[in-house]
Amino acid sequence: MSRRTVVGIGLMMAAVLAAVLPVRAEDPKPAKANSEPVYAQLRALELSGESVRVENLTLQRDVATITFVTGRCHLAQNVDGRITGIVFLGDGRLEVKPHLAVEQRHLGWLANSRAFSDTFTRMVIRFTDGTLDDITRFDQPQPGSVDGHAADAWKSARKLFREGRRYINPNLAAAFLEYNLELRLLTDLLWPGHGGYFHAYCEGKEYGDLLFLVDPLGAPYVKPEEVVLAALTEGNLGIWVSEQLQDRYTARTPAKVNLRLVDMEHYQIDATARDKNLRAKVTARFRALADGARVLPLDLFPKLRVIRVADTRGRELQFVQEDKDKDANFGVILPESLKRGEIYHLTFEYAGDDAVQDLGGGNFTLVARENWYPGNGFGDRATFEMTLRNPKELVMVATGQPLGEVREGDELVTRWKSDIPLAVAGFNYGRFKKNVVKDDKIDYTIETYANKFLPDDIRGMIKNIQEFERQTGESTGTTLGNMDTTKLMDKARAEAQLSMQLYTDMFGPLPYGRLAMTQQPYPSFGQAWPMLVYMPITAFLDSTYRAQLGMAGASSFFKYVAAHEVSHQWWGHAVGWDSYRDQWLSEGIAVLSASLFAQVAYKNEKFVEYWEDIRKDITQKNDKGRRPLELGSVTMGYRLNTAKTGSATYQIIYSKGAAVLHMLRMMMWDPKTGDQRFSAMMRDFVRTHIHQNVSTDDFKRAVEKHMIPELNLAGNGRMDWFFDQWVYGTALPDYKLDYRLEPADGGRTRLLCKVTQSQVAGDFVMRVPIYIDFDGNLRRLGTVVLNGNSTSPEIDVMLPKKPKRVLLCGFEDVLCTMDAR
Repeated sequence: MSRRTVVGIGLMMAAVLAAVLPVRAEDPKPAKANSEPVYAQLRALELSGESVRVENLTLQRDVATITFVTGRCHLAQNVDGRITGIVFLGDGRLEVKPHLAVEQRHLGWLANSRAFSDTFTRMVIRFTDGTLDDITRFDQPQPGSVDGHAADAWKSARKLFREGRRYINPNLAAAFLEYNLELRLLTDLLWPGHGGYFHAYCEGKEYGDLLFLVDPLGAPYVKPEEVVLAALTEGNLGIWVSEQLQDRYTARTPAKVNLRLVDMEHYQIDATARDKNLRAKVTARFRALADGARVLPLDLFPKLRVIRVADTRGRELQFVQEDKDKDANFGVILPESLKRGEIYHLTFEYAGDDAVQDLGGGNFTLVARENWYPGNGFGDRATFEMTLRNPKELVMVATGQPLGEVREGDELVTRWKSDIPLAVAGFNYGRFKKNVVKDDKIDYTIETYANKFLPDDIRGMIKNIQEFERQTGESTGTTLGNMDTTKLMDKARAEAQLSMQLYTDMFGPLPYGRLAMTQQPYPSFGQAWPMLVYMPITAFLDSTYRAQLGMAGASSFFKYVAAHEVSHQWWGHAVGWDSYRDQWLSEGIAVLSASLFAQVAYKNEKFVEYWEDIRKDITQKNDKGRRPLELGSVTMGYRLNTAKTGSATYQIIYSKGAAVLHMLRMMMWDPKTGDQRFSAMMRDFVRTHIHQNVSTDDFKRAVEKHMIPELNLAGNGRMDWFFDQWVYGTALPDYKLDYRLEPADGGRTRLLCKVTQSQVAGDFVMRVPIYIDFDGNLRRLGTVVLNGNSTSPEIDVMLPKKPKRVLLCGFEDVLCTMDAR
């Protein structure tokens, strides 16, 4: 999400930064931001005084039915020959009936019904579709003075969407506020023959502030889906419904839809980071994917203020960027309409504070990880050439291949190039110590960067402890004064190197050739960019120091954070996700990958413990008293976090996503060949989709391509049964094992057992493994397939000796509950 600047700030910053971003004497003066005439009209738009009396008027908008039972529609002023807004006052009703079963189920949790309904007494609609024709079909607008209540509703809605609202527990729905609605309307008004936008805001009697949106260019944050119902009050905050246009479902057109206006192909970036300021000059090359558009929306960090945008002819282009603390979405107004297939170049100059952060002690970080350059959304792959400048005493590391470094005055200048298209580019820098190891086995270079000094917050904590001990004469027992993150650089490198070896073997080789494990000053999360991993500073501390910092309970996170983030070199970068619906694949496989690391580094006991923790994460109730598993499909992505259901995103797209993949791995495991079949499938998937973004359906087809008898439970060579139950569904079967052991001749033991499956739908089917434990090492005896709520026939097996125990799912093979584990 981006923010904006008032008119004139761009010019002022241009003057201030003239020394670092010079304008040639013959160049025209920079164009003013936000000065395009139609945009200016939209921004200042008020009601006209005209109104239309309506009664039992229905607006059908995709899955929504809006009924104006009785009241008046007050029309906005004309903009460039079109009316783009109304305020309805009276009695109205909003009904939404989702098409998809997963959306109906999600709505059931939020509204206690698979369809939504609420009433309202006022609604503000902004549109470029046929709403005006619908309203005036039976009566013509009547002139008059502006109604005060209608004007208040108009101004209140405008303020909300421009300035936003502060939430105690924000989630993805909050991003629909502080969104430049006028920029989106301008896109249609400057695009001949284009329209279809519909944005309706009302105050529901039961659910409070509601937004229903239809955007043919894709709704923000859930693209490529175009239809959204969002609740915006604190207690209901969430995206309650999100779907594609219904025509796509009824016509059975492919779910993969690219609604981008352009395809970014290459970036040339020259950026300088100093203190908390970042300034840059960026030239982007892109190919038009649509005919006719003149407004090009791009993602740029709100506090990076645009000074100048120019095309290849040197023309300074108008752009939109409102105040940084408001609806600051950035968009360029092109002098001519886009022509599909043609190549364009634009150059951007901008600068601002807080895109980078100085945390003291030479600890810096890039805050604007995804949007420090004008982007077209995460996953639009492009090649990069970057020249990065920073104070000479600091070390810079970035995505791409290093081309060299020089010192120019008090600056260190480094150059980086990526000929492989990347989903995103970035950098990290600080007073780093650097280590480099070449792994000849996988032909990969592993770099490790850790800071020589601690950030101010930790140094401040140490100083306070020392002062307390000095004043009181008491010892706190802490040893934080001896902290040195560079001492554990070898551990970070070793974990990354082992992970790279394991994943190269399991998923196939990567094309990048290098990986930098870098320390960031944040303590509780990691993040992976191509060739560049941001590791939490606490991962470079041992468990004693972490315990003294109050992080003793997070030991599992620190064991596996490196393994998880390294996996994203494959899952997230070499192979990306198509939409938020498919992000579970990237995160789920990363969590699965960390389990491979656990199995090798910490052996089977920790491997089983790892998956036990995953199961508990999915099935234990959250702060709203809900089991995350019940709340929705893994394909719901970050929408799973809502005010009514609590936090569920991590537990579902990470943990359950991993459990789905773990179940596949365990069903494909063979006692003679181990993971060979699973690895062959995953390697083929990477090879087929390298440098592409994949969908859940793409992965399903990959599994079906590698079908084996153990997976073919439907008998048709398809995996619908598995994906319907585990990917799209919310089932949690319960299993019970009844067995007895009888002595047999020759010291052998006879095993007689039955397995019962319950708490599932009648068509639920699953393969369940039975394990025996003779000497502390589990061996898989076999599997049983169960349909619905049923008990298997009695199984009669002769064993060579008496086992210590017989059990189901010894390696957490199936996500389930059991009477006894």
